[in-house]
Amino acid sequence: MKRVLLFALIIVGFPSCKKCYDCTKKCGSCTNGGITLAGCTGDDNLNGASVDSWKIYLETQGYTCTYNNVTEEACGKDDKANKEKGFYECVNQ
Repeated sequence: MKRVLLFALIIVGFPSCKKCYDCTKKCGSCTNGGITLAGCTGDDNLNGASVDSWKIYLETQGYTCTYNNVTEEACGKDDKANKEKGFYECVNQ
């Protein structure tokens, strides 16, 4: 009986947990005079370029650029995989 009670306590006390990840999508905005351009890695308006290369190119054209990354949490392998399909980079918490 003690073993059954111990087993029940373990199940109730330790619910199954999904591993969670910190996910970041690189985004940025660049301004030059009154013109502001913004985008994130994977956006159509970057024409397939990463935010990093887009930022470097625009800065050579006289723009001032800053990163404004989007961060979200993903829990479980499926959620992590979906985030990564959306151009997020996920790391263990």
